[in-house]
This record gives sequence, structure tokens and C-alpha cells, in this order.
Amino acid sequence: MTPGGRLFRKYVIVFAGLVSGALLMSGPTEIYFSYRENREALVTLQREKALGVASRIEGFIKEIERQIGWTTQPQLGAASAAMYQRRVDYLRLLRQALMITEISHLDGEGREQLRVSRLAMDVAGSQTDFSREPQFVQAKAGKIYHGPVTFRKESEPYMKIAMAGSGQGAGVTVAEVNLKFIWDVVSQIKIGKAGHAFVVDGQGVLIAHPDISLVLQKTTFAGLDQVKAALAGGRLAPGEPREQVTIARDLKGQSVMTAYATIAPLQWSVFVEQPLGEALETLYASIQRTLGLLALGVLLAVAASLLLARRMVTPIQALQAGAARIGAGELDQRIDVRTGDEVEALADQFNSMAAQLKESYAGLERKVEARTRELTESLEQQTATAEILRVISSSPTDLQPVMDAVAENAARVCGASDASIRRLEGDTLRLVARFGSIPIGAPDVIPLDRDYPTGRSVIERRTIHIEDLLSLPETEFPRISHDARTSLITPLMREGVPIGAILIRRVEVQPFTEKQIELLKTFADQAVIAIENVRLFQELQTRTRELARSVDELRALGEVGRAVSSTLDVETVLNTIVSRASQLAGADGCTIHEYDSDAEEFRLRAAHNADAGFVAAIRAAPIRKGEGVMGRAVQSCLERSRPSRPWRSRTHGSFRRSRRRAASSRSPIATSPSSSPACHTSYARRSTRSSGSPRSSSSGCSARSTTSKTSICKTS
Repeated sequence: MTPGGRLFRKYVIVFAGLVSGALLMSGPTEIYFSYRENREALVTLQREKALGVASRIEGFIKEIERQIGWTTQPQLGAASAAMYQRRVDYLRLLRQALMITEISHLDGEGREQLRVSRLAMDVAGSQTDFSREPQFVQAKAGKIYHGPVTFRKESEPYMKIAMAGSGQGAGVTVAEVNLKFIWDVVSQIKIGKAGHAFVVDGQGVLIAHPDISLVLQKTTFAGLDQVKAALAGGRLAPGEPREQVTIARDLKGQSVMTAYATIAPLQWSVFVEQPLGEALETLYASIQRTLGLLALGVLLAVAASLLLARRMVTPIQALQAGAARIGAGELDQRIDVRTGDEVEALADQFNSMAAQLKESYAGLERKVEARTRELTESLEQQTATAEILRVISSSPTDLQPVMDAVAENAARVCGASDASIRRLEGDTLRLVARFGSIPIGAPDVIPLDRDYPTGRSVIERRTIHIEDLLSLPETEFPRISHDARTSLITPLMREGVPIGAILIRRVEVQPFTEKQIELLKTFADQAVIAIENVRLFQELQTRTRELARSVDELRALGEVGRAVSSTLDVETVLNTIVSRASQLAGADGCTIHEYDSDAEEFRLRAAHNADAGFVAAIRAAPIRKGEGVMGRAVQSCLERSRPSRPWRSRTHGSFRRSRRRAASSRSPIATSPSSSPACHTSYARRSTRSSGSPRSSSSGCSARSTTSKTSICKTS
């Protein structure tokens, strides 16, 4: 809170409080008491109207009871004459009392002897038993029975009135009264413009209302607060205080002022209601006038105090507002005070201070803006670099995500409309990544020549910056589209050798800065690093697979060597050889055959991963020299007649050594005169087995597909 604000309020409160204080104290008090008195007067008036309506309705019912009473007199003479006289009396009553629609006579035992009606046929001697009905029971007890309100054919309200005759064994006269005539009484009640009266029975069901449709619909008002209070009051003892509801809501939910009166014999309640706004209309007008005068007096007091206080605090407020604007940064603001005293001198000092601050802030803002721009660019560069490094680390074998990240960050950080990266493949440049909204004018694969800016950059191994493509001669780059105006291309260099290029473009003429050119070179270096990492990783995987295969070969040869040196059983050695040969060759199976030179046949000695039917077929039909793959391979070997071959495998050498050991131990092979060079076959089951001749299939080879075979045959 500023001192100027406290000073101004102090003067206003002192001056205005003296005049408006008394008004503010007396005005609301007068309004409150006036409201209470007017509301009580209105409620009293409505209660009197309700009592008047209740009195008229009660008199209406009493008149009906009086007219019914003279028909209850005992009839003298014979029974038939008495019944005839009673019927004449009933017809006379119907003509005199139009509200009675039906009247019947019950004898002393409660059986109906006569019924005369306006709406139905007269009935005589029906003997219908009404001895248990309430109209008979209560009437015989000496009370006048007033029945509940009913609706004949769901149209109009009716009520039964029953009175017992005089004398011992006298019967009961029951009359059905049309209550529609009560509507005439209720509809004539006018309270203001929209006020009305209505009547409900002891259960809150509507009996009479100005809107007769509500009565015909048997509308219940038992849920309204004023009706609840009236029904509850009817059950209170005499002298017990009753709750009065003067302001409530009607059936439509509108606020009304209400009052009621009770018709005790019938247990009915008469309500008089008037919309609250209409009832208090004059009171509201009086309150409004009082409030208007009160407000006018307060406004005059406040206006006088404001005028007086303004003259005193205006210079101080001007000084305060000017200082606040200067403190908020409006250094061009000047405080204009013409008082000729110390306040004017203080304003001049503020003006001088604002001029000095403006000069200081101008230089500081330039420095802050330049530094902020540098920090923003540096942060964007670091973020882009970190993003590319993250993609490189997460995709050691997949180059595409890295190229996409480089293209996206190059376009975003350098402020380009799009970016594209091409890899050098022979004499062409292939598009590997692209980001941006400019359509690609060139195809995915372009030739490596100088007609394209990318090709020229790769050939000349330098960065090319085209500030405005349309300003160049038409012969400079005749094969490119003019979708962009400014382009920047830098080659991807690996150890001084170009492997591709990166291109960024802008739609409008806006040359790239030196810093953006250096940034593009940085992105190019990162792309080269990613390409080199993928290449090295792939080479490492290839070398690892080769080393693993060499280790497997050495392990297998070691096992074969241990088998040869640890046993003289030729079958064990041969089985070890065929299993390891199949493993090293990656084949599905392997067999070893011994050549009998006398019979010129190959006899199976060992087999690996071959079913019994296949082995039996080979043993039953030996392969002859010159037949099948194995026979032709041995024949070719014998024709060359050289002791050794460069392509002989170490497996065969181990096998020869095993044969020499077997010969020294006089094995069956060593003593056999028909022993000759042996042949082993590795075969791979890649598809369905070939359906060739039996000798061809006995060689151990099977088909890779329906047209090719995979087999390896070696002789020793």
C-alpha cells in the first residue's frame, strides 16, 4: 500500500464518513422494519380472504346437509306408500339442489332400498348390502359422513354425504354431491393480478382451483411446504402452536406469499396465494426509492470528499504513478508536476534518473540479446549432436536411423527448409536420407557429374554455397529443379576420400552464415563417423565368425586326432571322422566308402546322420567306378596317378595314418588285398531328396532343390 493511497483514503473517509454515516445507519433500519410490517399486513389480508372462502364453502356444505336433512324424516303408512313418498321427496330434492346428482336410501340393516340419480337409471329394492361401508357405519353412529373426493369417469370431483334418519330402526340417506360448484366460489376470489385460491382435502389432493384441468387431473399438492404445514396443523390439539408458512413455492416452483384456513368438519384447507414479487411490489418500490435517496446522499458525500481530497493528493499520485512506470521499464516516461514546491523538484530528479537509466539499459539489452542468441544456438547444436550420438549408439548396425537423425538436425539447427544425404555408389549418388517439406526435384539416384551441385561437391571435395540459384547462368546446373533458391552442400570425407554429400536448402533467398556452414561440416563428420562405425562393426562381426569357425575346425581336428591316437578300432576312428567332417562342412550327413580295386566297387565303411533305409540301399547296391559323383571323382584321381594332391584334406591324412596304424596291427583292412583308396562324402539335405537312379542316390548326395545338388567327395 503506497503512502499516496493511504493519504487519499484518509481524506475521503474522514470527509465522506461524516455525511454518509448517518444515512447508512438509518436507511437499512427503516427498510427492515418497513419490510416486516408490510409483509405481516399482506399475510393478514390473505388469511382473511382464506377464512372468507372457507366460510362460504362450509356454508355451502351446511346448506346441502340441511336440504338432505328433511328427506331423512320417517315415513308413515304402508311400506309401499312410504317408499313412494320417499322417492317423491328425493326427486324434489334433486330439482331444488342441483349440486346433488344421486341420492339413495339404506334401511336399518344397511341394504339399499331406493336410488334416484340424474346420471343413471333409478333403482328400487336392489337390496345391495352397504352395512360395512363407512357411510352407513358413521351415519348410524350419529355423525354426518363426509366421504373422500372421487372422480366420476375421471372427469369431475364428487363427494358423498350420509345422514341417518330419526327414530329407532331408521335408515340412512346417502347423497352424492358434485363439487364442481365449489369452483365457482374459488374462481371468484381475486388477489391482485395473478393471485388465486384453491382447496385441498385432508391428503393434499386438489379439490377446487381456478384451473379446472388441475382438478380433473387429480393433482396432489401434498409436497408443497405450505400444504404440509396446514395438514400437520390439522392434526394438532387445540391451543397447540402451529407453524405458519407465509413465503413458499407453488406447484410451478415460483415464490409466493400464502395463507390458509381450515374447514374443520370436512378436514379441507383453503389456500390463498399471490406471487411474491406482486405481493411485495409496493414494498419493493418503497425500498428502491429509499435506497435511491440513500445512494444519492452517499454519492454526494463521496463526491464532495473526492473533490477535496483530489486537490490535495493529485501531485503526490502523479509522482507515484510516474515512479512506478519508470520502475517497470518505461524509461521514456516523464513526470509532469507543476506545484512550485518540493514535490516538483522531486519529479525533476526522477526525470533525470530515468534518462540515465535508459542509456544504461540500451547497451545492456544489446549485450543480453547477443549473448542469449549465442547460448540458444549453442544449446541447439549440443542438443542436435547429443541426439545424433544417441542414435549412433543405439543403432550400431543400422545406418538408416543415424542418417535420418543427421538430416533432421541439420535442417532444424541450420534453419533450412529441407536436408538430404546421398551416398557414393560407383559413379552414382544414391539418396539415403531426407527431411523437409520441399519436393525432391532430382531422382533418388543421380550420376556423379558436375551438372548437380551434390556431384560437383563430391568431385571437387569442397563445400559449395549457392546463395541464389536463379542468379546463376542456366548452363551452371542445367539438370536441377528450382524448388529452392539457396543451397549448401558439403562432402562426406573419410581419410580424404569422398563417400557422399549432405545438402540443405531454403525456399527463399537467405544465404547461410559461416557458423551454419561449419555446423553442416560438423554434421557431415558425424555422418562419416556413423558410416565408419557400421563398417567396422560389420567387419568385426565377419572376423569373429571366421575365428569361431577356425576354433570349431581345430576342436574337431583335435578330437579326430585324439580318436586316431587313442584307439586301434578303425570303426571308431571312421565314425569320429564322419561326424566331425559333417559338423565342419555344415552338412546334414557324411559317409566314408572303401574302394575295392578287384571288383571296382565302393563299399560303405562309416555313415553319420543317415537313416537305416539309406544305409541299406548303399550296401545292397555298391557304387562302381565311373558311376555317380563318387565314382567319377575316384576315376579322375586314379588317372592322374600322383601320390598326393594339393586339395587333399587333413581328414584324409589322418585317415591314411589310421590305415597305416591298422596295417601295423594287422587289422582287417590292412590284410585285405582289395583295399584301395577310400572316399568319404558329405551331403546336405536342403530340400526333397532327389529321385535319381539307385547308384546316384547311394553316393550319399541329396538335392538342394529339384534342380541342384550339394555334395563333397574326396578320395584318399
